Amino acid sequence: MTHVLYIGDPSSVHDIKWVSYFSMQPDFEAYFLVQEHEMHLITPERKKQFDELKITVEGPIKSYSLWRFWENRASFRKIKEVIAKRKIDVVHPLFATPFSLWTQGLPVPSVITSRGSDIHVVLAGLGKGSFLHQIHGKLLLKRFQSAFENAAVITCTSQGQLDKINSVFGTNLKAEILRTGVNVAEINQLEPKLNLPPIFSGKKIIFLPRYIRPIYRTELQLKALLEIPEELRSKLALVLIKGSRTPESYISKITELLKQCGIPFHIFDSLTQYEMWSMFKLCSLAIMTPKTDGTPNSALEAMAAKCPLILGSFKYDEDLFSERFCHRMKTDSVQELTNLITDSIQNYPQTKTEAALENVSKLGNRPVEMERLKKLYLFLAER
Repeated sequence: MTHVLYIGDPSSVHDIKWVSYFSMQPDFEAYFLVQEHEMHLITPERKKQFDELKITVEGPIKSYSLWRFWENRASFRKIKEVIAKRKIDVVHPLFATPFSLWTQGLPVPSVITSRGSDIHVVLAGLGKGSFLHQIHGKLLLKRFQSAFENAAVITCTSQGQLDKINSVFGTNLKAEILRTGVNVAEINQLEPKLNLPPIFSGKKIIFLPRYIRPIYRTELQLKALLEIPEELRSKLALVLIKGSRTPESYISKITELLKQCGIPFHIFDSLTQYEMWSMFKLCSLAIMTPKTDGTPNSALEAMAAKCPLILGSFKYDEDLFSERFCHRMKTDSVQELTNLITDSIQNYPQTKTEAALENVSKLGNRPVEMERLKKLYLFLAER
């Protein structure tokens, strides 16, 4: 039996995907360490989900602090108690910032994973701002670097994240490119079920699957739609996801742009996993133009659903997101995106969607990626 202690966000869908793959296996036991200020996120519904997935919650620990060293000491004691009590073989922070800071000086090996905006936004932003922020950030960077250098294994969901880590630290660290991945077969075989407004009937649906947030540049997508010829625009409908923690000022800006577009639209507060997959099956085009990214699961899901896809100008891993598998922007130009949308709605090559499905089955398939992680766990546990 292999025992893994995860450190993560109990409300994160992606964290649960990683943990549940192992918690449901007969030869693994999974424990999930939670920070004190996030314990409220374990609602009765979430607790029931954890129980069903055989995930045991541990903690809480305090948030890491450069200055409240006595709280850090108490939290490190708590982690070591859990390691001893649960006979932990591997500690695995599922998001490098801030959770990797808790791996220092532990009696078992650690796996540190970076995902999404983790490195490109949080880590890269340390040491910037006011003089005091710069001092604070530089001290934290030293501790993050020490954690990464002492980890038994580093995994990144994209090559760009590893490049950024080494750029920030001035190091030459090695890492496994290990993606969260998606359930390709399940998505591909899904019969879509989702209630959409009656006005959408007969329309070609464009889906903006990333939340309405400035980092995902929803306004760029809507400005591009505004420039589409009226005769084509009249044939379209639009689906967005609001998500949480979006500034109201940005929501107001997006609402105004939506009115200007004149395209029927529907905004979901959120979508379940199966609703998301259904939306990819039902739409004619998905668009994602974030300022920064990792290996977006939503893009992999679109490919598994054989959904036409446009990605922005961010430097994605070419093995998954080259022009062979989707349309890619070369700039952040509204006109370029307008042209790509127009072309995609009218004439998206079937060869792209077929090639994308075949490729994501090899390189973005969750069972395949998690089995690679399993081999790492077993190697570290035996060592």
